[in-house]
Amino acid sequence: MSANYLIPAQPMTHELVIKNSRFIAHAQLASSAAEVAAHLAWCKQQWPQASHYCTAALWGAPNNSQAYAMSDDGEPSGTAGKPMFQVLQTSGVGEISVVVVRYFGGVKLGTGGLQRAYSQAVAELMKVLPTAEKILRKSACLNYDYQHQSVVQHLLQRYQADIVEQEFTDTVRLRLAVVAASAAELATQLKNSTQGQLELIILKEAG
Repeated sequence: MSANYLIPAQPMTHELVIKNSRFIAHAQLASSAAEVAAHLAWCKQQWPQASHYCTAALWGAPNNSQAYAMSDDGEPSGTAGKPMFQVLQTSGVGEISVVVVRYFGGVKLGTGGLQRAYSQAVAELMKVLPTAEKILRKSACLNYDYQHQSVVQHLLQRYQADIVEQEFTDTVRLRLAVVAASAAELATQLKNSTQGQLELIILKEAG
């Protein structure tokens, strides 16, 4: 089962100057490739006429090898996007997009210098980036008689389950977003507390 992980709590900017070149690193939350593209477009508007807009992004969990992107944007191949992404990979932060905007200062840094500059820009940015824990949840359904209302309410609060939809007819029907790490335990507690009358049906990841 996937563990919870950190995500950016708010956008953050950090700048450093190396041999007259400005490296402006900006990070924000991104949970899709479209949001990464929108972030790049925003940075181009925010810092116009820069020499390069290099990117690295991971729009899933930190260990998701499928949801990532990187770009050197005209810098020598492998000198910007890859070192930036390597910093993200070891940060433990997911759903993040980083753009490093470079204003060329007239002094060439060489391939090694560029790799160090771009990785340093992101590493320093990550040190000041506010983060929050992403709690992974699963969708679930629960159907019960009114006599079990107090037990259900108590257990849902105890296990931090969110009620997404509820319907009151001859019974109560709930659609829930339950914490993935404790979903099985919640299901067991519901069953045991009602002598096997309640069954929590776990559907899928809710995000």
